[in-house]
Amino acid sequence: MRGLQWREVADRLAEARIYWVHTTGPGGRPNATPVWGVELQGVLYFYTHSGTVKARNLEQNPSVAVHLESGSDVVLVHGRFLYMGHPSQHPDVVEVFEKKYDRPDERPFLPSSDPMFDVLYSLDPRRALTWTLPDSEASVRRWSAIR
Repeated sequence: MRGLQWREVADRLAEARIYWVHTTGPGGRPNATPVWGVELQGVLYFYTHSGTVKARNLEQNPSVAVHLESGSDVVLVHGRFLYMGHPSQHPDVVEVFEKKYDRPDERPFLPSSDPMFDVLYSLDPRRALTWTLPDSEASVRRWSAIR
């Protein structure tokens, strides 16, 4: 098995438009949600409304699993979401969202357009796993944070 560098994971995450975020609710109930995200200097960012199930779950338990849409070209990251405050406190991140999600039908759902989006998170990755079908066993690569 070949090793994996975080920069490789971050580059693959940066290319995606949709991410699946998995949080855990009270009593261990799972919650999976598709979200938008951006990568900036090796850090992945997501935003949401503080009243969402995922935001309430993250208040209690910041542990997450994040993966891309594909089941044959897999990128899976486990870590924690760090609360960053209001998106407006991070104009550089908001600008990256505006550049990435620039279609007219996407603009109304950006934090710069909709004040309901009042929470920004960054991903603190702990480990990552990638593989590609049809030979998942031979293509598995792993990354782990040194802590």
